Amino acid sequence: MIEKNFGFIKISSRLIKIAAWTFLLLGVTSGIATLIAPSGNTPRWMGVYFILIYGFGFLLIYFITSIGDLLLEIWQFLKKERF
Repeated sequence: MIEKNFGFIKISSRLIKIAAWTFLLLGVTSGIATLIAPSGNTPRWMGVYFILIYGFGFLLIYFITSIGDLLLEIWQFLKKERF
């Protein structure tokens, strides 16, 4: 049963990693844009805040997908060693 989900988990892990990189790219872009030209009532320091928050979000999402990849590798190793 679990073997059938390996493909799905691998593909979803890759897609989530792509989403994490996109999240980081958009966050850094918005942070730099806010640093260069703040709009309305937004102060310049909010650009640094945006970069830090989006960077932390990226690390969190990427770390979770890395744990999933590691668990898949462990499962495949154990399956190979048992049989």
